[in-house]
Amino acid sequence: MSRLAPSLVILVIASFGAPAFAADPSEGWDSGTDIRGGYQTYEPKDWTNMGDQEDSIHIETGLRYWYSMGTQTVDGASADSTGHEGEAFLRIEDHQTATYASATAGYSMAVTGEFDNGEIIDGAIGYAGADFGWSAFNDGNGNGFGGLVGYQYWMEAPDTGRTNFSTLNGGDSVDYNTATGQTFLPGDSTPNHVDINALRLGVQGKATFNDFIDFRAEVAAVPYATVKGVVGVEDPTFSTDVYNGPAQPPYSGVDGNINTMRSSETTLDGVGYGAMAEAFVGIHPTENLTFRLGGRAWYVQGTADTTYSRVQISDPQNIDNSDPDYEVAPVVTETNLIQGDTPFSFLRYGILAEMTYAF
Repeated sequence: MSRLAPSLVILVIASFGAPAFAADPSEGWDSGTDIRGGYQTYEPKDWTNMGDQEDSIHIETGLRYWYSMGTQTVDGASADSTGHEGEAFLRIEDHQTATYASATAGYSMAVTGEFDNGEIIDGAIGYAGADFGWSAFNDGNGNGFGGLVGYQYWMEAPDTGRTNFSTLNGGDSVDYNTATGQTFLPGDSTPNHVDINALRLGVQGKATFNDFIDFRAEVAAVPYATVKGVVGVEDPTFSTDVYNGPAQPPYSGVDGNINTMRSSETTLDGVGYGAMAEAFVGIHPTENLTFRLGGRAWYVQGTADTTYSRVQISDPQNIDNSDPDYEVAPVVTETNLIQGDTPFSFLRYGILAEMTYAF
């Protein structure tokens, strides 16, 4: 692009300086001087060839729609979601050096799905990235095959809306039925929100046939990715099977109070690896307009440290056998925990449709 700078300077001088002289060519000049003739000979398009088919700089920009499906799995708990994402992108090619730079950014318009014990009621999916590629084998006109290096930010935030942890802290009082001993534990949830920052290394290719159909594809390994965020991990010990007494909602029909459960959101901090790929087939109804249809798949897996708190809740006690009431209230204690090597995986794939304009 630096080659364009001198041309732009000349273009500015021609646009503002030349008309001033041409307004009255006889004033201060020999009447035989042909100022207008000189101006017509050197038009801006002749200096730069910008927008011309001979110009080595080719810019393409447009909009995409991604219908995507995904699975988020952390510590054995999974959530499946469907997203509808709108996306903008820009691609700049330099045919002289057989290189290109591209950037994309997208965000979901709607997210639906289901998880182990319910439905995903809302949420968000977002992403942004940039690549630099070089076609080692090329035809000098933007087509060829070569490598790429890039960065991808990917955010997964399906809202499972479930009560996945208690709001109790150590020493808190617990509501309970003094006649039956049934406890009532307060709960809350937090939307999932995981940020993935990934390095991309891969290969890419582009081919155009008869100036009407093109094909574009890329496959990239993700050798390293950081994965951080908050997840709604279902508590595997959220069970009442081993306790006597009344049933504790939501486990109606099962005897026993809950005596231990998570008491905070679960934070995730780990590293992973994976792969990403996409491919498009496009048609060119006009020289500048292109419609494409394609597909995309992203996958990252790894292990992480998960950090959370857990409370233990004792059962109410009836120490007076002659009195049917439970006069001794439950006692709450709390422990902070870090669990290492927690497995996770994130997958998102689907179909893409795009409309672009090139100049």
